[in-house]
Amino acid sequence: MQIAIIGSGNIGGGLARAWRRAGHGVTFGARDPNEAELATLCTEIGAKAKSIADSVTGAEVVVLAMPFGALDSVLAATGDLAGIIVIDATNAVTRGTSGMTLEYGHTTSSGEQVQARIPRARVVRSFNAQGAENLANPTYGDVVASNFYCGDDAEAKHAVALLITDVGFEPIDAGPLASARLLEPLMLLWITCSRTVGTRDLGFKLLRR
Repeated sequence: MQIAIIGSGNIGGGLARAWRRAGHGVTFGARDPNEAELATLCTEIGAKAKSIADSVTGAEVVVLAMPFGALDSVLAATGDLAGIIVIDATNAVTRGTSGMTLEYGHTTSSGEQVQARIPRARVVRSFNAQGAENLANPTYGDVVASNFYCGDDAEAKHAVALLITDVGFEPIDAGPLASARLLEPLMLLWITCSRTVGTRDLGFKLLRR
């Protein structure tokens, strides 16, 4: 599968490493595709780097892994991404003296806001609620961490579930895109628990009988 990842930070880079190991083609979309650190990463894992506009050409999946505040400029470059699977891994947060708070509450979500901006794309919400450490190794002993996803397009969700599996997670279908209102706070829960527990090596797991 040909995947364009907008953003090459901890999450974008971690996903790229995992998907390249699984044999997918990865192209980073960057404001400066010649940036030295990005060039080193591309050489290391066998990925490409292009401008944001050029990176989505021919892509089957586009991953938004940049800061949410960059959404306007990114979508101005990518266009409406009609028919393309878009994985929204952003986190819309406000940072203040008391820490981070979500920009959107339980009446909408950043995932739904992204879909509203690009209504002809097939948006799936995922990869927002874990540290990059889990992208490198989502297995704890013999237990595989869960990764939630939600969206309104069944075919797109199936493709994303396979990509979640390729990273090494257990994919958990959380229903329609409106469920992003429930998934997005998990990011804050993960951060809070990593501080209280004292390690970033922790993940979520859905148990069932």
